[in-house]
Amino acid sequence: MLTRKLYYLPRHPKPRITFMSAPFEPHAKSMISLSKSYVWFLALAALLLSSARVSSARDLESSGNLTVAEQYLLAAANEDRVNQGLQPLRFDPVLAEASAVHAREMAAHAEISHQFNGEPALAERGANVGAHFSLITENVAEAPTSVIIHNLWMHSPGHRANLLDPNVDSIGIAIVTRDHQLYAVEDFASTVQTLSLNQQERTVASVIAQSGMLVAATTEEARRTCTMSSGYAGSRQPWYIMRYTAGSLNQIPDQLKSKLASGKYHQAVVGACSTTRNSPFTAYNIAVLLYP
Repeated sequence: MLTRKLYYLPRHPKPRITFMSAPFEPHAKSMISLSKSYVWFLALAALLLSSARVSSARDLESSGNLTVAEQYLLAAANEDRVNQGLQPLRFDPVLAEASAVHAREMAAHAEISHQFNGEPALAERGANVGAHFSLITENVAEAPTSVIIHNLWMHSPGHRANLLDPNVDSIGIAIVTRDHQLYAVEDFASTVQTLSLNQQERTVASVIAQSGMLVAATTEEARRTCTMSSGYAGSRQPWYIMRYTAGSLNQIPDQLKSKLASGKYHQAVVGACSTTRNSPFTAYNIAVLLYP
């Protein structure tokens, strides 16, 4: 925590930012202050682009009822991602609910943090509003304008890494104003699509089939095998079983790829099962049974 006071204007406290770079890391703060002249320079330069960025947000995203300040953060984030050759983030209104819950907490405390006493942690906040994700990270800030906030984030390595993370695909944004100060939250996530067991099995089967392996119809024994920590269900013994948990079904584990390419196996059966872990993170549980 910095003790030196730095004011943008006499009525505003200094801009402050902090980020959560990974869902399991401690809630450590990374406080940043800039010289007054540099903050003014950033604000003036970025304000020239603000109108264009807000218009871009409307064109690129269906962002609901975002305020102009929130639209600016969305458009600025996606502009910087596109400039780096990355896909723009999809605005997720469910994730934005989690952002809004925390932004209100920060405004109520007149402080920035990733978790206040009695408040759920980031992952729990996302899950509580109904978001489904395998990865979630967060930037928070306090400053007089969204222009200053975004520029502070982009000039901080940790915040910039969150904004330009190629592993996230969605964003929720919320800003709450108190005493002319903006309390901003950006939550980033790699979202997990809600699929039935049949849909999960068909998706994995199609990936396996690309290797030339014959994929037989799913059986109840395969699904029961998925729920087991070891062994198999039914009377037909597989030669190899791969159980894995993933946030995406479009890729299979490298070890399974090697087995498919070995020539030892000629038929596969895929079974999916529901997760029983008490975790805010969403994942698919899959078992692949290989037969000669």
